[in-house]
Formats: sequence, C-alpha cells, structure tokens
Amino acid sequence: MRPILFEIFGWEVPSWHFFFVLAALVAYFCARTCAQSAARAEHPAAQPFLHALPNIFVICYIAGWFGARALSIVVEQLEVRTLADFLVALFQIGPMTFYGGAFAAVLCGALYCKIKGISLPFALDCGMVGGVFALGVGRIGCHLNGDDFGLPVPNQLNPAWWAVRFPNLEDGGLFRYPVQLEETAASFLFGGIGLLMFRRAFQRARITVSSEGSLFTGSSSSCGAVMLGRIAAWMGLLSAAHRYLNEIFRGDPRGLFPGTQISTSSGIALLIVVFCAVCLSLLRQHLRSHSNTGVSS
Repeated sequence: MRPILFEIFGWEVPSWHFFFVLAALVAYFCARTCAQSAARAEHPAAQPFLHALPNIFVICYIAGWFGARALSIVVEQLEVRTLADFLVALFQIGPMTFYGGAFAAVLCGALYCKIKGISLPFALDCGMVGGVFALGVGRIGCHLNGDDFGLPVPNQLNPAWWAVRFPNLEDGGLFRYPVQLEETAASFLFGGIGLLMFRRAFQRARITVSSEGSLFTGSSSSCGAVMLGRIAAWMGLLSAAHRYLNEIFRGDPRGLFPGTQISTSSGIALLIVVFCAVCLSLLRQHLRSHSNTGVSS
C-alpha cells in the first residue's frame, strides 16, 4: 500500500489525510451541483443555500475533523482517560472515525442553517448527496493507508483476484476482503442515485412551472413535485444499510456497541437505518395528507 502518497519540498503527505481534504472538496462541489439544479427550477431555498455554501463548507469541515477524532479517541484510544488527555489527543494527528465526523458536520451545519434561516431539509438533501460521494473518496485513502481493513479471505492458498494484502499489518501477508474499495464503489453508486433523484425531482418541478404557472405551493418543505428531505433520508438509509453489511467483513477493532456484540459502527448504522426509515414514512404521510386536501407537494 502507500501510507505516504507523495513528498513535496521534503514534506510527506499522508494518503488518508490527502483524501480527507479531497473528499471534503468533492462534497462541496456535489452539494453545489445539486443546489444549482434546484436554482434552475427557481426553488426558493436554492439561492440562500448557494450564497451560504462556502461558510457551511468551512464549518462542516472543521466540525467533521474534530468529530472524527473525538469518536475515534473514545472508541479506539482507551488509554485516554481524563478530559485533559482527551483535549490534547483531539488536536493531535491520529485515527479518525467516519460517523463521528459525519454527525459533527451535520449538527454544526444544521445549527448554522437554523441561525441564518436557510432551509434545513434542502441543505440536508444537497449535503447528504455530497457526503456520500465524500465517503467513497475517503475510503480510497483508507485503502492506501492500510486502515479499516477487511477480514482474511477463507482460501489463503488460492485467493480470489480481488483479495488484497496490507504490508503495514505485519500479519504474514494475509489476503483480505477489500472492504474499503467495496465501500467506495457502493458510495459512488448511491451518490449517483442521489444526483439522479435531484435531477428528476426538479425536472418535474420545471414542468409544473410551465404547465401551472406557479411553482411554489404547499408547505415550506415542499415545492411542486419536490418533497424536501426525502433525498437525504434515502442517502442515509442506503449508506447505513450498506455499512452494516460491510461491517460483517471488517477485520479491524472498532469497539462494541453498548449492550451488544456488534461493532460500534454496526450499531450506529442500524440506528440510522431505523431513523431514516421513520423519516421516509413521515414524509410519505405528509405528502398524502397534502394530496388529500388538494395541495400540491
């Protein structure tokens, strides 16, 4: 593998941290692409979000970095026991956990949107599509760094062509499941689905404009044929469900979810699946209630 991606002017650039930055940039441009598709349909939430997007990006980037470090310290660095040691470790380069970064970024980004009066459901739709793509990019860095590796494959004498080895593990050269790259492929697929959902939703919204003359009807979270928040819920459900399955083949220690024998990430993934499924059900009920009262949503 390649823990150090390259060296420039005597400065070594680690693979994982390079791809962390690249993933953040990918998330930014994907979120912007989604918002621009809504802006072309003259969605009222699009322009405020686009105007604030650079600030949202910086806030989410910083929050994501510290959130990823914080959860990793709690789960993996068990030698850190005091608050003082925790704060010291938080500002050190070390292991990072995706869910810690994701939750911190969503929370801080949501607070900023609330303060600035930006549509949170719309911001979540754009941000979740970008976040799914970012996860896929970040996992490439994990693979190059030899982190988040998979279990050994059963047949070590004649492994499948896709099996990989990580020299940094000093495990005798065991062939392992390429869980990082598999998650990359799945994340790009889910992100593509998200982009397609955005495109189709706002194409219908433009048709509504041309045929009815007015786009903005219904509640503040709906617009024409678009129900805001639905894309975010689908991105969360698909990614978390896949993460739970992916965890079955993970071989690195990640701690146990309280009261269970499954990993911390598996437990969090299950909670996200349930939460997103409930959100989708509530959104569907909301859509039906508006349809029954003759309100377009």
